[in-house]
Amino acid sequence: MSNREILNSVVGDRVLCAWQPVPGITWVQTRSPAHAKRLAKRRDARPVVVGVAGGYLRTFEFRHSLAWARKLIARYTISEASANAPKIVAAADRGARNART
Repeated sequence: MSNREILNSVVGDRVLCAWQPVPGITWVQTRSPAHAKRLAKRRDARPVVVGVAGGYLRTFEFRHSLAWARKLIARYTISEASANAPKIVAAADRGARNART
């Protein structure tokens, strides 16, 4: 993949995405307040864009590669999915709880 292709590539989805405007710099953009809060807490983050028209939007700059951003997005997406996953109680546990009451 050439540098031109890397600079014009976007990774992620509508909620959390990243791209390289110039080599060595990656911008990470989110529409999620929870992701924005996590990104803002990072020491290597620098806020560059705050959008208010059309919904919540925050963009942060990092001195990292696009591969780093791809891993960051995967990590944030996995942790969000596991944090919001429904807790399933086994049928045997429900029956045992009901029998005690």
